[in-house]
Amino acid sequence: MSAMEKPKRSMFGKQHDSRKETAPAFGFGSSDRNGATKVFVTAEHAKSSYGKESPGPVYELKSSLGKQESSKNESSPLFSFGTADRFAKPAGSVPTRYSVPGPGAYQATSSIGKQGDSTRQSAEAYGFGSSTRVHQQKVFLSPEHAKTNYGEASPGPSVYNAKSAVGKQPDSKKDTAPSWVFSSEERFKYDYVERAAKVPGAGQYNSIGAVGSQADSKKQSLPKYSFGSSQREQRSKVYISPDHEKSSYGHNSPGPASVGGKSALGKQCSSKNPTGSSWSFGSAKVRIS
Repeated sequence: MSAMEKPKRSMFGKQHDSRKETAPAFGFGSSDRNGATKVFVTAEHAKSSYGKESPGPVYELKSSLGKQESSKNESSPLFSFGTADRFAKPAGSVPTRYSVPGPGAYQATSSIGKQGDSTRQSAEAYGFGSSTRVHQQKVFLSPEHAKTNYGEASPGPSVYNAKSAVGKQPDSKKDTAPSWVFSSEERFKYDYVERAAKVPGAGQYNSIGAVGSQADSKKQSLPKYSFGSSQREQRSKVYISPDHEKSSYGHNSPGPASVGGKSALGKQCSSKNPTGSSWSFGSAKVRIS
């Protein structure tokens, strides 16, 4: 499209050019079904919607029993039990059998036990004794009964702290029997036994070892031998003879690799060695025609 050409407008939709007619446009409705039911079509269609907009069975009905709040409804008569006395007696009248309280209305005092009314006698009361059998045994009845208790209050045979009849008697009324013991004196006693008892045993001596250096001047110390502490390098330095010395030639001289030899290539630093001729690439610029 060139720059002079105008853009063409679409034939669909609203036409801005007054010379062109806009075609009708149709679309999907945005209303819901509830709105569609409210559209009036005909009177016959409206009859089918009766009761749809009215509330359901949610009426607050008042009870027909008791007092009616609505003036249109009549309240039924009410009946109840009376609160007045059934047989009311006038003041100063003689009491009759109807005005006397019943048998269960009296607050009668019990006839059992101690009587609080002085006109009534309290009956005798009996109870179980609180004394124990131990107390009963101590009651004196007769001398014959007392004989049966002989020895009940006395200690038993094993309660006595009886002293032994063997050995020394601490009671002065009892005679101590003579006693014999074994003699403690030794039966056979010799002189060498006493001397041997004063001599220390074999394991009591602090003897000095015979191995090693002897501290006692009376004893000679034996010679000692040991392994040498010298190294093999020191042994090789010991001079024995000229023939042995020849075997060590070259041991202390430097090896062939330890000599710092100069290279034979290139310029020779030593004046004794001539420097060989050398060639190299030229450094001049090459002219290309």
